[in-house]
Amino acid sequence: PYSSGTDHCHCSTSQGPTQSSLATVLLNMIQRKAFSRLASAFSFSALSNLASAQAPDADLLGKPFLMRNIAVGDVTLPVSPATAILFLIAAAVLFRGVTQSASATARHILIDDHSEETKQRLVKMKGEINNDKQKFAACAKKYSKCPSGKAAGGSLGKFGQGSMVPPFDRVVFDPKTKIGVVIGPVHTGFGWHLILIEERDELRHYKD
Repeated sequence: PYSSGTDHCHCSTSQGPTQSSLATVLLNMIQRKAFSRLASAFSFSALSNLASAQAPDADLLGKPFLMRNIAVGDVTLPVSPATAILFLIAAAVLFRGVTQSASATARHILIDDHSEETKQRLVKMKGEINNDKQKFAACAKKYSKCPSGKAAGGSLGKFGQGSMVPPFDRVVFDPKTKIGVVIGPVHTGFGWHLILIEERDELRHYKD
């Protein structure tokens, strides 16, 4: 044979390959075999391990997102988004229940006088009403000096704890004060009151 790109013929001898050429052939064979083994090892072992390490858990992929455990970096928390949401809702409801003020619905009769005579007058009126809601409303329309008396039979509607002046507020929201029973006379800066509590929830403010 001859080398391309030259004009000279290189004839081979009849004695076979030289030691130099044989060594070159063996080296090439070793290199090819080594490379083949390396490539095989890398492609079937290393790549397989790498793929398995990066592949997501089949069980994890089978769950809806809200049911999967929350992953933060390399750490997986034993809590799913659904559990976290339910916990936050429960905490918000509990916090509201603890901190929300009590409320009540009540009627009153106000006489805007601070004398002992007026107090005794209301004591007598209380006995005549005898815890009757209709009689209480009638007396409020006739005697009360509060605008609520003329308009709604003394009804104050629903109001929250702390909305009224302190002496009135304490009586209404005292758990010992009975509902449906005429209370008083109660003295405030406005005068003397008779109070009839119609409804009251028992939620207490956290500062109480």
